[in-house]
Amino acid sequence: MEDDFRKYRLRKGYSAKTIKSQDCYVRKFTRWISEEGINLQSINHQILLSFVSDERKKGANPANLKNGLQAVRIYLDYQQETGNIEHNPAEHIKIRDIPQKVMPPAIEEETLSKAYKTFANKEGKTTRGEAEHRRDTVALGLMLFQGLDSGDLERLTTKDINLTDGTVYIASSRRNAARTLKLEALQILSIHEYLTDTRNRLNENKIQTNKLFIKQKINDMVSAIVDKLTETYPEIRHPRHIRQSVIANWLKKHPIRQVQYMAGHRQVTTTERYRRENLHDLSRQLIKYHPIK
Repeated sequence: MEDDFRKYRLRKGYSAKTIKSQDCYVRKFTRWISEEGINLQSINHQILLSFVSDERKKGANPANLKNGLQAVRIYLDYQQETGNIEHNPAEHIKIRDIPQKVMPPAIEEETLSKAYKTFANKEGKTTRGEAEHRRDTVALGLMLFQGLDSGDLERLTTKDINLTDGTVYIASSRRNAARTLKLEALQILSIHEYLTDTRNRLNENKIQTNKLFIKQKINDMVSAIVDKLTETYPEIRHPRHIRQSVIANWLKKHPIRQVQYMAGHRQVTTTERYRRENLHDLSRQLIKYHPIK
C-alpha cells in the first residue's frame, strides 16, 4: 500500500523530497487514529480537528500543522481514489496562514543601478582577485537587474546567455517558472569578457561543465558579494532584499501579469504580495512625513 501511495504522489508531481516529508506526517496521523481506535471509514471533520488540536498541545507550530494537514489531505485523497473512503473530510479544513514577515523598504531602481556601477568600478588586489571580481560583477548584475537569486545563478549555463539578442534564459525550478529576460546594455560587455576570458581563467582545474559560474557554493559567493556591497550601501539588507526590491520596482512600471512572468512566480498571488508591501511602505512614509500630526 505504501508503495502505491508513493506512486500516486509521483504521478501527481510531488518530488521525492516532498514525499519523504509527507510520510512523516502521514505516519503520525495513522498512528494517532490507531491509538484512538478510529477506523479510516469513520474519519470526519471533527476527528481531524481533534488530531490538529492534539498536535497543537504537543507543541507543533503553525507551519508544521499546516504541512501536516496538507499531507493528511493528500493521503485521504488517495484513499478516496482507491475507494477506501467515500469523501475526503480534510478537503475544506484550512489552518490560518502563517503571518508573513514584513519586507524591508524596497531599494529604488536608481540606487540599485548606482550600486552596480560602484561595485563594477572596483578592482581586485591580485590577478586572481581581479578575475573573481569580474565574475562577481556579472553575478551582481543578474541579481540587481534581472532579480535572480542564488538558486537561479547556480542553474544558469553558458547556453542560457544570448548576447546577440541581449537576453538570459532562466530555467524552471521547483518553486519558479522559466522565463527569458532582457539584459541591460551595461551588462553586455562584462558578460562577454567573462564568457570569453575570465571564466576560463577561473577554471584552473579544467572542470568540464557548462555552468555559468564554476563554483561549488553559490550561496557563499552571493553572500560575499552583498557583504561588499553593503559597505557602501548599508540600506541593502541581504541578498533576498535585492530580489524583493527589483520586483517591487518592476510593479511600478509594468502590469502585474508581466511582472509575474519576469519574477518567475507560478501564482499571481505571490506577485500581488509585493504590491501590497509597496502600499504598506507608502502608508508608513505618509504617516512618518505627513505635515499634519
